[in-house]
Amino acid sequence: MRVGVFYPTLNVYGGGEFVAAVIANTLAKNNYEVILFNNEEVNQLEIKNFLGESLHPSIKVIVNPSLVTPRGLLDLYQTIFRSYTFKSKCDVWIDVYSCRVFPWTNICYMHFPFLNHYSYRPKFPYLKSRYIQPVGGLPWAILEKNLISDNGKLILANSRYTADEIKRFSGKRAMVLYPPVPSIFFEKNYEKLTENQRENLVVIVSRFDPTKELEKIPLIALLTESDIRFAIIGRVHYANTLLLLQKLVKKLDLVDRVQFLPNISKFEMKKILKSAKVYFHTRVGEHFGISIAEAMAMGCIPIVHDSGGAKEFVPECFRYKTIYDAAKKIEKAVYEWSHIKAVEIVKIAEQFREENFATQFMTLFEDYINSSRKGS
Repeated sequence: MRVGVFYPTLNVYGGGEFVAAVIANTLAKNNYEVILFNNEEVNQLEIKNFLGESLHPSIKVIVNPSLVTPRGLLDLYQTIFRSYTFKSKCDVWIDVYSCRVFPWTNICYMHFPFLNHYSYRPKFPYLKSRYIQPVGGLPWAILEKNLISDNGKLILANSRYTADEIKRFSGKRAMVLYPPVPSIFFEKNYEKLTENQRENLVVIVSRFDPTKELEKIPLIALLTESDIRFAIIGRVHYANTLLLLQKLVKKLDLVDRVQFLPNISKFEMKKILKSAKVYFHTRVGEHFGISIAEAMAMGCIPIVHDSGGAKEFVPECFRYKTIYDAAKKIEKAVYEWSHIKAVEIVKIAEQFREENFATQFMTLFEDYINSSRKGS
């Protein structure tokens, strides 16, 4: 059986890219013929450096350069055309990229639905946002909501929060399959993980992207004690975002307390997390947050906003509502960090192990294949 995995921007190296890579590798390891669709040639060394594992050697990568900016309005219609074209090359088509339900898609993994409360209303005329992408995508929104059903499809969501959003706006049912955390983030021995003295260090992992709300970090640093340092790790998706943050840190005289670590590998990130006490997540309404679970696996206390998918696994005492609340919780977590608390946090993260995701995905995939054969 030939299975296609659609994720054109695998070279970005974020959470969604890791999900796509694990799905492709899992299928290949289970002896399925896998085709991966990407905008560029896959650099196996880079993939391993940033995701922790290379693509399985049996995976065939079809490269089709993109003519437009990913995730923009034009990309919506390019994606529709390309996914329809590539579907003909496969027996089963898995879309991990578009967050939309196409008529020809068999399995769809949604990080957050295109039809959602930020851009659309549940009832006609649907449009809520005035931004160009929702306006330009309105024809597709009407089509997906009214003419495309979930019959014969397997729709997967990265959290109950996302699944509820899918149900609310399109009426489609989605099963929750939490994203995986790379195996390299789990130590066999909890004692070894937490035995070393840790620094008063708060780590943030995020793409340098204007939507990630990273401007909160210097402001929160001002509200915390001077012996607490912050390290921001992430891919430079938008260079201007990094430059603006660096200027703000310099303006607030925080250069000694806020450090930028762009484009480092997963292995380097793991080393830093093992020396930190706290992980801070800036974004409100995070759909899941793989970086949160990664940091928890390293024994870091997570401080996250009280919203989105993170509420499903981060204890309430570690969730904030305002930046002032966040500053207080960060200070408390830094000064009260202990081996016992760290182990409790690691145990929560265990459920998201890459191996667990692979097992759960294969169960859902093969159940879907078997039910499809019976129905045909």
